[in-house]
Amino acid sequence: MSGHRIKVMYGKLEGTEGKFARDPSGYLSIEAGIFQKHGIDVTWEHVQGTEERYRRLGTGEAHISMVVGRAALVHYLASRRTRILGCAMNGCSYYLVVDAGIEDLRKLKEKGVGCRESPARDAPLAETFQTEAKLRPGDEIAVQLRESDQQVFELLTSGQVQGALLPRPYAFLAEERGFKRIQNWPDIVDDPLPITIETNEALWQKMNNEFATFLKAHSEGIRYLKAHREATLRLLENRFGHSQSLAAKTFDDYLICLDERLTVDFHQLRKLVAQVEPEVRGRVDQVASEWVVPGALRP
Repeated sequence: MSGHRIKVMYGKLEGTEGKFARDPSGYLSIEAGIFQKHGIDVTWEHVQGTEERYRRLGTGEAHISMVVGRAALVHYLASRRTRILGCAMNGCSYYLVVDAGIEDLRKLKEKGVGCRESPARDAPLAETFQTEAKLRPGDEIAVQLRESDQQVFELLTSGQVQGALLPRPYAFLAEERGFKRIQNWPDIVDDPLPITIETNEALWQKMNNEFATFLKAHSEGIRYLKAHREATLRLLENRFGHSQSLAAKTFDDYLICLDERLTVDFHQLRKLVAQVEPEVRGRVDQVASEWVVPGALRP
């Protein structure tokens, strides 16, 4: 196994000018010799487009793909050919970001707030607006739902709404444009399994020992990233074009959520299924047993 090559693919957030990668830790791991120490030669490649990454897994051009959980689950349910090796981040709550002139939630009265439809489905949005600001959605505040976080981000930045519930990367980018975060907004909207580590069945059968070694090394790499803030900030600024403020927010409020255990939290998997395919929620145990490789599921 020594020197075995493993090609890892990752994507960047759509509509962010290529500035935001979900998990950049592989670059630091390669520089620090962590993968080499474990006897594997890892390349960490940006490949944009989920379908292109699946194509490369299918041809053997690459071996592992970092995929947002909701896209991975949709593909699995349609094909039944993919396997989840682990999860680099099991959950990351959304932030509420508003126009700079809005000092508190009450100032959202008779204004609009956007949110992606799936996570809003089971979130207590109405109750929270009533509790936190005594605002009644539909009467005193208009909640606009969209299919994607990018669409919600564009609603906010184009001025079509005055507030938006956004995953943290989009929220950071909105703050870079002058919007501000409501600090006391509770964690009621979540993005379950935002970074899954995926391969396909054929590669899993062929390379399961190598993948186990990769996961061990990647876990060490995430710990290394968390312990080396300044090196991570330089990586974000130099490779991804982050400003100093964006790099700091990315490290302090997002990358700190990376989970070096690299296992799949069953509670978060259940939430993901409920958001993506509600009719499948009664078969979460079956999905888990067929989709997640043995040993990678955490109760």
